[in-house]
Amino acid sequence: MRSFILLSAAIALAQASIIYRRDSCTVLDCGTVASSQSSCIAAGCCWTPAYDGGAWCYYPTPTNTTRPTAPDRSTIAAWLSSQYSYSVTQLLNALSPSGTVAGVVVAAQSQSNPDYWYHWSRDGALTMDVVAKLYAKAVAAGDSTNANVYKTKIQSWIIFEAGLASRTNPTVSITGNSADNVGEPKFNVDGSAFTGAWGRPQNDGPGLRVRTIMRFLDSYVSATGDTTYAASLSSQIQKDLDYIVRNYANTCTSGTPCFDLWEEKSAQHWYTQIVQRRGLLAGKSYFSKWSSNPTLVSSYQAVSSSLETMMASHWNSTAGYINEMKDITGRKSPDTAIMLGSIHSFDSDNYNSPTNDQVLRTVWHYARYFKGHFTINQNRASYAPLVGRYMEDVYNGGDGVNNDGAGPWLLATAGMAEFYYVAATSLFQAGSASVTANNQDVYQYFGVIANVGSTITGSSLVTLVNNLFGEGDAYLQTLSYWMGSSQMMSEQFNPKTGARQGAPHLTWSYASLITAKFARDTALTILSGNSTTPTNSATMTATTTPASKTTTTTTVSPSPTAVTTKCNVAVSSRIDCGVIGITEAQCEAKGCCWNPLPSGTSGPWCFNTGAVTTCSVAVSSRVDCGVVGTTEAQCGAKGCCWSPLASGVSGAWCFNAVPA
Repeated sequence: MRSFILLSAAIALAQASIIYRRDSCTVLDCGTVASSQSSCIAAGCCWTPAYDGGAWCYYPTPTNTTRPTAPDRSTIAAWLSSQYSYSVTQLLNALSPSGTVAGVVVAAQSQSNPDYWYHWSRDGALTMDVVAKLYAKAVAAGDSTNANVYKTKIQSWIIFEAGLASRTNPTVSITGNSADNVGEPKFNVDGSAFTGAWGRPQNDGPGLRVRTIMRFLDSYVSATGDTTYAASLSSQIQKDLDYIVRNYANTCTSGTPCFDLWEEKSAQHWYTQIVQRRGLLAGKSYFSKWSSNPTLVSSYQAVSSSLETMMASHWNSTAGYINEMKDITGRKSPDTAIMLGSIHSFDSDNYNSPTNDQVLRTVWHYARYFKGHFTINQNRASYAPLVGRYMEDVYNGGDGVNNDGAGPWLLATAGMAEFYYVAATSLFQAGSASVTANNQDVYQYFGVIANVGSTITGSSLVTLVNNLFGEGDAYLQTLSYWMGSSQMMSEQFNPKTGARQGAPHLTWSYASLITAKFARDTALTILSGNSTTPTNSATMTATTTPASKTTTTTTVSPSPTAVTTKCNVAVSSRIDCGVIGITEAQCEAKGCCWNPLPSGTSGPWCFNTGAVTTCSVAVSSRVDCGVVGTTEAQCGAKGCCWSPLASGVSGAWCFNAVPA
């Protein structure tokens, strides 16, 4: 992540890298014009003389390009639940730790080899976006204790960032505009400017900050009605957005540099553009809700539209993927920044979301390159790969111990899981998937053959979203395998041994794991127990699996049955008994319980209870399962028992079942 010191070496290696097509296969150059066979092989690459203008020295392609078998969902859920709890604790430990001032987010608990004991604008915004989501969940759950903890930490961060925006820093000396200090990427933990050499300015911070502040404000105002606090942040938010408006169209030459999220290359960056757009739209919402300013709203909308045009120009139709940098002389392979940009800016408008055909194809290609990269991936070719930043990467984490080169990143691998969970959820909610020349082979990889121009619906869509979800689980399976018994999330794994390398306790790694769980929970809530797309049709016609290439009719049960007594258990006690897309009839044929959950509640619809239970409980033994005002429907949705008591009788009406 902090590889600016290796910038020259990275560029020297990367400048010769180029994508070629040989025998309908994509070949990524691994050498330079002067590469010899011995130096090529020593670098872990393949050597084959080519006389068609293609590369002689190239990265190995995966020997196994088939889709990994989806792991057992309950196994992933169990590991993820434990790792999530640990990750939340470690992420909170990175907020204003001892030796720092209030509002600081340290990038890692590492002060040497490498020294990440700094506050980065981007990392801080991404971390606090997770805290904003934790706050929203706590509010929704009625957990006022934790909601107050999260609120205090977010507000401290907002105050700290406002203070940084009022101080001069090295970015100002580069741009000559005192208001451009919000483009500074890195600060000391006492809030003072970091004045050492660095890749600056970095233009993604302002957009990410505004998006995070708005996520918090939406939840905070909804919970408290405190619009006065929201309105008080207008000047801070406007300063970030004005920076975007001034600088989004920079040519990124030596006079007006703009470095990427990896802090290595000054160019026009797709990641920066997509998070700038998201920040502008968040600002548009802010200045429409709490600080009315139609002029700013119109300006932000216009610039966001211009950014969309700029992002479209990053598509490389020859290679078949999005170039992260507009100036591609430094790196040519697909970059994890495309995947990260898609999930970091994901919102209800689905702009360049994981279901976008160009984004999906880019991320799919990116991951396939890594199946043949790194020794640890080559030795587990039938599994989902660990993924790094980009193929030409040379930064090994700077820990002074591991010298086997750049390795796969934990945050990127967790990000792949989140990407596919979001894709599965979005396609299912859309009710269909349009087939284009860009995504046709991707959909085939995920088990559905369809013609360009056709639309995937019905059982074929269920197959597609099941397999997308399974791919997400496959990435978490790989991550859990290499993490082993240790829950500590570092920056990288060693590419040869799998040992952790780079900064220990990388805050962004924990944030990525947490958001992957959020995405998985959302996917399970929306997908579990649904047998078709949400069209409310009684029957649907769809293409079956590729092997038969026939057409079948799927009949959909219109409504669930009542929950039997033995199935009256708390949602948290449900043991998953199905797969995504299982029907009520299929569930009950397995002897399992069926009880759909309301929107926003995470848990399986088809489940085992682990024991037969009953609602025949003495009033004095009832354990309350609700809150004052709980209705019968709300009680049943939680899997609890409902039995009103006569007037004057004290006891719970909504209560937990007990073993029969």
